[in-house]
Amino acid sequence: MTGETDQAAFRRAIAEVPGFVYHNGLRLALVSLAWVVASLPLVTIGPATLAAYAAIRGLRSDRNRIDRANVWAVVRRNGVASALFSGVPVAFGAVAVTYGVTALREGSLAGEVVALVAAYVALYVALALIPAYVELARGSDPVAAFRYGVGWLARHPTPALATGLLTLVVLAVTAVLTVAFVLLFAGVAFSLQVAVVETVDDRTNETSVAAGATAC
Repeated sequence: MTGETDQAAFRRAIAEVPGFVYHNGLRLALVSLAWVVASLPLVTIGPATLAAYAAIRGLRSDRNRIDRANVWAVVRRNGVASALFSGVPVAFGAVAVTYGVTALREGSLAGEVVALVAAYVALYVALALIPAYVELARGSDPVAAFRYGVGWLARHPTPALATGLLTLVVLAVTAVLTVAFVLLFAGVAFSLQVAVVETVDDRTNETSVAAGATAC
């Protein structure tokens, strides 16, 4: 039942994204451009991503506008945590590459094991950070947000993995042209990610309420 619910929510989220991007194209292009500029120092990718998530959540709200005051408040509250979080998959990815290359060159079984474990951890954390960043954008504290992200991934592995794969597709398509990446990647990819997390959450809440009503 959970799998069917997740699949239905995921399909609904994906179906909503094209219309959302079309109706908010200019503002999403500005979000993408701002994200690229803010991410240039590399260590600021986390806070830049968090700000983009907060901006997109504003566009998805009934007000359909970017609340700059809220974006700034979210970054000020959770910017440092988002920077630290973003470094975790990068660090484990670097370990995986380093040990993987060494293992291939020297034929080390231990190196291969370390590389595989590090690569798995990097992938797992990267997927968990998608819902975690959504929760940070809602204003939750970092510890609660990270727990939420890990729990969301454990409860909804299929939408999480599918969202990660679609993000890679968006990256590959927009990376072909530099201008497309600058103006489209963050807006489209983060809109997709926020839509999936929030739609799956809404569907889960609806299912819980319905189950509670049935029990009563």
